[in-house]
Amino acid sequence: MERLKSESFNKKKNIVNSMGNTKVIITSGPSCDEEKIMERIFRAGISSVRINTAHAQEGYIKKITKMIYDLNEKLSMHVSVMVDLKGPELRTKNLDDIEIKEGKEYSLSGESGIVINYPQVLKNLEKNDTILMSDGKIKFRVIESMGNKIKMKALTSGILRARARVNIPGKYIEIGSLTDRDMVFLKEGIENNVDFFALSFVQKKENVIDLQKKIIENGGNQEIISKIETKSGFSNIEEIVNVSDYIMVARGDLGVEMPIEEVGITQKKIIEVSHKYGVPTIVATEMLESMVDSETPTRAEVSDVTNAIIDNADALMLTSETAIGKYPVDVVLYINKIIDYVEKKIQKFPEPEEFLGNRVAFSIAKASKVISEEIKANGIIAFTRSGNTARMLSAVRPSVPIYPVVTEKGLARRVNLLRGTYPFVYNGKNHDIFYILKDFQESMKLKKGTRYVVTSGSPFFLFGGTNGAMVITVGEFLGRGTVIGKSIEGKATYGKKGNILVLKNKTLDFDENFKGYDALIFLDKVSHDVLLKIKDLEKTAVYNTKIFRDIKEGDEIHIDSHTGIINK
Repeated sequence: MERLKSESFNKKKNIVNSMGNTKVIITSGPSCDEEKIMERIFRAGISSVRINTAHAQEGYIKKITKMIYDLNEKLSMHVSVMVDLKGPELRTKNLDDIEIKEGKEYSLSGESGIVINYPQVLKNLEKNDTILMSDGKIKFRVIESMGNKIKMKALTSGILRARARVNIPGKYIEIGSLTDRDMVFLKEGIENNVDFFALSFVQKKENVIDLQKKIIENGGNQEIISKIETKSGFSNIEEIVNVSDYIMVARGDLGVEMPIEEVGITQKKIIEVSHKYGVPTIVATEMLESMVDSETPTRAEVSDVTNAIIDNADALMLTSETAIGKYPVDVVLYINKIIDYVEKKIQKFPEPEEFLGNRVAFSIAKASKVISEEIKANGIIAFTRSGNTARMLSAVRPSVPIYPVVTEKGLARRVNLLRGTYPFVYNGKNHDIFYILKDFQESMKLKKGTRYVVTSGSPFFLFGGTNGAMVITVGEFLGRGTVIGKSIEGKATYGKKGNILVLKNKTLDFDENFKGYDALIFLDKVSHDVLLKIKDLEKTAVYNTKIFRDIKEGDEIHIDSHTGIINK
């Protein structure tokens, strides 16, 4: 598959695109907060930088966002910024460690015994419910519910640490979706034009809708990534998918909420349901965790990354590996190396069963995929106003790269997280589709004769309202005809010097001199017996030719056997 250089129409310095179709997200932190390190990570191949607000202070979003956007300008890249909102957490309030003994009874309330920070959840608990603490290491079973107080029996022994996490698998926990601290980071993110907000502990669609309202109320337009990390969130996955821009499989807490042996199948199911509706997915947590301290990943980690790609994930996210790890650049290189290898071996990925959006545009996206495969196109160019066309094209999983053409940098950053996309920003004022395509070809230094499928809303709304697809061949259009033989390029001649002979006059008989050329272009009628003789000689011929611009002696031209187009 051809990989173009990562350059938009503003014609800045090229950076070789080392990424595969599956995108890579890193988490910022002490290990990569310096611009020199982050630039090396950019060059290693990433699409987004996550800011984990659980470990951030006010002003950190502004600092990191400025660095990312400055590097985008320097390197002509479109790396996005994701702000991960911590959300409210159910925790113990005890300040001292407590020794827990298996079989012993304990009380759970908001005032005495083991104390929790959101006692209102206790009214939802019933006899035999399971309560997990300290990342699932300490387990209890409810033996009696008394409204604001719970009596429970310890199923394991251990030390219950101060302010330990509390999980209640399978129960909807009504503690809201955002804290006051989250709102501070939300406003800072909007003020600094971040691209995504990731919402933690999504349990039902109302959590996502509530965040969306708060974004709009504060003047933002960021997309929402719903993190599925609770059993209740997984149970409601279909309704959550239908209101989310992305779904994240957050395997850390998910592995606490359910038996650890179920996590792998759960990951596959979440990706399957999300992709069914064309909603992209991110797989996170412990992708290459050993590289926090080790220079190389384990074989098991490589297998895990491989399986996530095969599962059809759109992006993979690194957390502590880049935030606090010793080898933040190497880990990005390793994960891209795995992605590149797996995608070369497995090139066919399933399409969604249906899509949440415009059915006409989705049908055109599917048709564009088929056309690109039939004509062996080098890519699909998509003019898009909102990014929806790029999202649809990404969802149908074409085997060629997708090049969304957009008119603003923020949208370029957002679509850059979609699988298989490589966006470009057009800043010009002339919105004639052929003018833009010509500029695109020149800016990208595309190879003459290569083919691309183009989707757009032309002639009415070039950027938006996708309603058609066409095929273009790179180069200055000279003419078109019917072709026999293979695609070929060379020097045009009228009988002097060159390997492609252009014939102006009617030719009824076969000329032995034809044998000295690789291809022939007939500008007038030609008999079928001549064409058959040319075919027997395994040469290329263009007949029924219509010329748009004169072909001159010595012109370097290309004949496309699939489209019949003659380009200079």
